[in-house]
Amino acid sequence: MGVNWGQNRRTDPQEAVGFLEGLLIECDAGAGETVLVGGGPASGKTQVLNQVVARAKELGILTLTATGAADEREVDGGVIDQLLAGPALPKAVAQQQDKITELCGALHSVARERPVLVAVDDLHHVDETSARLLLRLQRRTRSAALLLVLTQPDTWYADGGLEFASQPHRHVQLTPLSIAAIAELVAEDGPRAHDGLPEQIHELSAGNPLLVTALVDAFRSSTDSGSAYSEAVQRLLHRYGSPMREVATAIAVLDTDVTTEAVATVAGVDPLDAETSAGLLAESGLVAGVRFRQQPAAAAVVGGLRGSEKVRLHARAAEVKHARGLPAADVARHLVAADEAKPEWALPVLVEAAEQVMLGDDVEFATRCLKLAASVTTAAWEQQTISQLLAKITWRVNPAAAAPHLASLRAAGDALDLSDRIALARQSLWFGERDTFEGAFAALDADVEPLDPRTAAELTLAGHWHYGVAPAAPSADDPWLHTANTLASVWHTGATESTSACAEQILQNCRLSDTSLEALGTAIVALAYADKADRAEGWCTSLSEEAEYRGAVTWKAMLDALGASLVLRRGDVAAATDRANRALALLDAPNWGVAISYPLATLLSAHTAAGAFKAAAAVLRQPLPEAVFATLGGVRYLRARGQFHLATNRGLAAVSDFQQCQRILREQELDLPTVVPWRTDLAEANLKLGNPTLAVELAKQQLASAAPTDAYSRGSALRVLAFAGDSAGRAGLLNRAAEAFKASGDRLELARTTRALNQLGQRAERSAGLVKPVHVPRQATRAATSRPMPPRPVAPRTEVTPAQTTLSEAELRVAELAAHGRTNRQIAETLYITVSTVEQHLTRVYRKLGVAGRAALAGELAGADSGQ
Repeated sequence: MGVNWGQNRRTDPQEAVGFLEGLLIECDAGAGETVLVGGGPASGKTQVLNQVVARAKELGILTLTATGAADEREVDGGVIDQLLAGPALPKAVAQQQDKITELCGALHSVARERPVLVAVDDLHHVDETSARLLLRLQRRTRSAALLLVLTQPDTWYADGGLEFASQPHRHVQLTPLSIAAIAELVAEDGPRAHDGLPEQIHELSAGNPLLVTALVDAFRSSTDSGSAYSEAVQRLLHRYGSPMREVATAIAVLDTDVTTEAVATVAGVDPLDAETSAGLLAESGLVAGVRFRQQPAAAAVVGGLRGSEKVRLHARAAEVKHARGLPAADVARHLVAADEAKPEWALPVLVEAAEQVMLGDDVEFATRCLKLAASVTTAAWEQQTISQLLAKITWRVNPAAAAPHLASLRAAGDALDLSDRIALARQSLWFGERDTFEGAFAALDADVEPLDPRTAAELTLAGHWHYGVAPAAPSADDPWLHTANTLASVWHTGATESTSACAEQILQNCRLSDTSLEALGTAIVALAYADKADRAEGWCTSLSEEAEYRGAVTWKAMLDALGASLVLRRGDVAAATDRANRALALLDAPNWGVAISYPLATLLSAHTAAGAFKAAAAVLRQPLPEAVFATLGGVRYLRARGQFHLATNRGLAAVSDFQQCQRILREQELDLPTVVPWRTDLAEANLKLGNPTLAVELAKQQLASAAPTDAYSRGSALRVLAFAGDSAGRAGLLNRAAEAFKASGDRLELARTTRALNQLGQRAERSAGLVKPVHVPRQATRAATSRPMPPRPVAPRTEVTPAQTTLSEAELRVAELAAHGRTNRQIAETLYITVSTVEQHLTRVYRKLGVAGRAALAGELAGADSGQ
């Protein structure tokens, strides 16, 4: 850089201002100096100069200012004109402006009488005549009170600045703002400046004054710091000029650690210029090596690209990375960004990239790669391959969009490879295409490439989940298949130690995937049936969170629907309703396929249990695919609908639904009492229709067909027998039913049975005169007292609220709605009863609970929701 007289100083802009203000004071005292202020683009040079000029005017120093401009470099004496146009100069000076020697002498004479500041910004753009004047003044500054402050970029010395640098001067090299300097700026806002803000701003800006100012201003005005930052980066890029601007843009587009030669190719500049520019960018703190230090800065640069420039740069970047052998996904990101794939190598790269990123669950980018690939190929086999990949990838987030691609999988026939057959089996299950599923499964068995046992086990359990049965799997004696078949028996026999052990094995050894979804679901249900609700819900929640993290909307929707059914089993009707609704909101009806029956059945059962019959009726208006009613999900839905009909006194409609459940299962030669105990459902319907003999027969059939471990089926049959048989044995049967439901882990049915026991106990007490009857006809009283009093039933141990022990089921439903602020008319509409009936129920509720009115109901019923 030439002679620098030992006066180099590296400092940030704020410290530089302080240093220069000290020189101003020395100048005011008669000491002159020349200061060259250097720095990169937007490093704060102009800001420093402006602050020094302002301070000089405060001190009363004669101040001459000028700014060089690239488009005025050929204007002879242009900067001199600016210097002399400002303050009122002595006439002797003004008269000499056309003669450099005389003008320099005149200014020097003035500086001997009073301090003078000459401040010139962008010295590298000063015209030749003006530069000669400034050089003459520089040689004379130390003999007068003359302070020259000249700013120039770091690159200027190599482009003609050596003459200035060779004269006596002080050199101030501006560095990025430190965290401490930023903290001083932020501290001006007092308490509003939260802890860590200076560090955050420094991390994003690397101390560049332009970026710092933008971020601080955004903080002060409470505006979007992201957009302010992006705009500032764009301004900074504009200030760089060529070739730095092109190099910075190329670095941002490449966004990976590559060579400066690669940057030069993308930028379209000479490699030496690229290396020099990259070095200057690194000195600014924005770039480390050949990569932006902060991703938001690179994103702001790339976000500013438009039209042909964007296409050109990304296409070049793709070529550079492909030539260097970088991973297909890295290359494909540029092809997708350019929305162009012209080279011959682009098609296989896009397909390979889609397969690569799916390992990281990036469904969106994989889909974009394949769609771009499909747009550039005309070969039928390539189109088919791409379509098949799209079918496998899209299903995870948008099953309905995958349906057209599913057709291409079916049409491919024997041309499918192993992964395609698995995808075909997987997706055909979701859409209720049983024949397609079984054909694909059989083809997997006969395929030259053997199906791995874990996938076979997962697909076997998926078949059981949807249809209650699955085709015979290859190598059935394999540990994986043995575990799957043992676990699947939970639908037939209920929970056993073996099914629980196999459930844990599946949950611990199967990673959440397209093929394992139903297998994991079966394992969770098996734990719930084994009265391990906490473990079942814990696994379900954990897997749902994983699905959300991995962006698999379809997985999450199904797991949340399963979670809703688990919550309903333990009796939390409100939470079950909420979860089922949230699951339904994740996918629209076409995307749910036949699986929509699961959340709808849970929602219907929850509304029925809560007595929210109007909401339940709304669920029934949701259309279902016809294929649903050939699946177990459809049978569950029919059962839930039948129970709604029973609860709303539509006995014949209930019988129709339960008989349809029977037909579906018998047509498929299935008997799954744990899933659908249709015999006891029909028995309960016949009991309501006044056919106790048939009800007893059906309940006994259920008991006879239920496995010893199937506690749920046993409990449902015992409860029907309790009400259909002799009242003398009713309490004992209800107690046995309650114990069975407790063993099955179904707290909802346990609470229902307990409520029946408590009501039975109340009637027994009234019959014995222990409780004064209320409005009981005299004949009924005589009939009740003439019979032997049955022993008071003993309820199993379970948490029961005072309201549950006192109120009938109908009274409890009315009381809960009233406690939630519903009017009598709203309650009547919800429960499908008359307003008069609501009033009668409420009168009895107030009397039984000993409360004055609605206002006191909420407190009395505070624990009722969890016990229903």
